[in-house]
Amino acid sequence: MKRGRALVWAANRWERFGLPFLVAVLLLVFSLLSSPFRSSYSLMSNLSFSSLVGIGSIGMVFCIMSGDFDISIGSMSALAGVLGASMVTRIGSPAAMLLTVAIASFFGFVNGVFVTKLRIPAFITTLGMQFVYRALAYIYTSNTPVYIKDKLWLSIGSGNVLGIPFPILLTAICFAAAVYVLRKTPFGRYVIAVGTNRNAAMLSGINVDRNKMFIYGISGFLAAIAGILVMGRLQSGAYQNGTNMTLVSVAAVVIGGTSLAGGKGGIWGTLIGVFIIRIVEAGLVYLDVPSNAKEIVIGAIIILAVMLDVIRSGEITWLRRRPKTS
Repeated sequence: MKRGRALVWAANRWERFGLPFLVAVLLLVFSLLSSPFRSSYSLMSNLSFSSLVGIGSIGMVFCIMSGDFDISIGSMSALAGVLGASMVTRIGSPAAMLLTVAIASFFGFVNGVFVTKLRIPAFITTLGMQFVYRALAYIYTSNTPVYIKDKLWLSIGSGNVLGIPFPILLTAICFAAAVYVLRKTPFGRYVIAVGTNRNAAMLSGINVDRNKMFIYGISGFLAAIAGILVMGRLQSGAYQNGTNMTLVSVAAVVIGGTSLAGGKGGIWGTLIGVFIIRIVEAGLVYLDVPSNAKEIVIGAIIILAVMLDVIRSGEITWLRRRPKTS
């Protein structure tokens, strides 16, 4: 049992100390194995790519902390993106971006209505809507990319401010705002309360359904911002955009220490989780490792992170301390 208590002790301290240590180890290992990896260009590029899914991961944090999932964010980002991108020449880039954000937020709200009012499980709802949104994007574009030539939109995805890529600055703003919302506002406390114990939250006067619909709306809103960055970087909108956003977002959230049971998690841990995944992906690319092998490594990291979460929760009975018998 001493070994079991040691595992629980280590798992409880993983989020605080383990994540920064893992980042340092990965950076050191890949820098030693590949000289291009340790260049300043590589670092800024990795941070920029991390921001593309990092913003979408914030919405996933809110969903998972409330006890639900939203695996449709990649598809709704793609659909809202192609709709907005196709309107650039008609209404201008700023209005098209606002349209993209509004459409994705509405899609998120629709998901929330299905989950709360129709009582369809979140996993089933968002899984089904993932296929619906992706198919609608495919039909709308006829499988043809919507190219973006607007300078403002392109600068958002690839431009910089004082030498710092704009996606990194936008990601920092979104993460800071999310931290403030979770820690300093009543809504943040409601998210944690709903995820911890839905019935107790209802008895305490929290409107659970309204808050969950708002959470899904936020998820769609952030997915749209991530989609705008992706399209600005790729210079086009297509139904394939955001294909891996859901998987990477869930992975980053879990790696960052957010409990899949809800009620516990953090924003900064998710940011580190996003960066860890990007370091692994980029490092393996520099080492010419096949893409399938990269997925194996990321999958193993996800399983390890979930295992640590299960150990922390005390759900593994053989790790629990046995009561002394007289």
